[in-house]
Amino acid sequence: MMDFILEAWVSGAIERAKASWVLGAGKPWQPGEKLKLLFAGYNGTRNTGSDVRPEETLRQLRHILGLTTSSSVRCHRTLI
Repeated sequence: MMDFILEAWVSGAIERAKASWVLGAGKPWQPGEKLKLLFAGYNGTRNTGSDVRPEETLRQLRHILGLTTSSSVRCHRTLI
């Protein structure tokens, strides 16, 4: 039941952000501005390799986009 509530909450937050963007609340990214990306994942039970997945995703993204600059990465772990 808790998974359903969490999924509904996240889905609602995404849909609200999308609606505000469509209605003109956001401004498009322009070349030269910092690009902000959010990677979210679950590292709980039966999720082997979850600790290295974000690092590998960032490595591949840097390779694809040709990024040579450093990036800041914030990690938050919640133990349930």
